Amino acid sequence: MIVRRRIWLYRLAGQRYAQSVSFDDRVTAAMARRHLRSTVGNPLELWGRSGNDVTNLSRTNGYREVFVV
Repeated sequence: MIVRRRIWLYRLAGQRYAQSVSFDDRVTAAMARRHLRSTVGNPLELWGRSGNDVTNLSRTNGYREVFVV
């Protein structure tokens, strides 16, 4: 199953916390990983987030992992 998301969370090697990157259009994990490699480095972990997850975060004050690529 190919999933497209506008918001991606990633963690680089040696980083303790995840950072986010967002795109104007929905992109696949491969496209997000390619962009990150060319800008900040090879991501150790990559998570896709949906708009519902962001809404749920404001209500729960916690992170909910959607999937790990």
